[in-house]
Amino acid sequence: MKKIILLLFICLKSEAQIQFWNTNASSKMPLFEVEWNKKTTIYTKVGKETKPMYVFNKTPVQTLNSDGKTKYQMTVENSDNIAKRIFEISYTHYRQTNIYLGYIKTTFVYHDKRPTKIVEEKFETLKNS
Repeated sequence: MKKIILLLFICLKSEAQIQFWNTNASSKMPLFEVEWNKKTTIYTKVGKETKPMYVFNKTPVQTLNSDGKTKYQMTVENSDNIAKRIFEISYTHYRQTNIYLGYIKTTFVYHDKRPTKIVEEKFETLKNS
């Protein structure tokens, strides 16, 4: 009985995590990861390696739950001496097929004379654990 209670406690305590891979293999933003109720991490390619670049201590919140799908969204910002980056992150869970599809729209507002740049990326589920 103690083992069952301990196992149940460990299962409930563990954080769910979902990873999304970019549908464009040549993208500089190959992966993003959501640890529910904890953080969202956006990875970038540095040479041939994939490394975490932006970590936000929040996760997308549910904005829609109907027609067999649940949608989550959030907007976060990051700024440095070069640019202000606005990330619009969303993903949708399609319950009938148990598939997740993700999307990130990044707006780069440069501090110099360069024009504002918008990059849109689409993602598919890597794994749901």
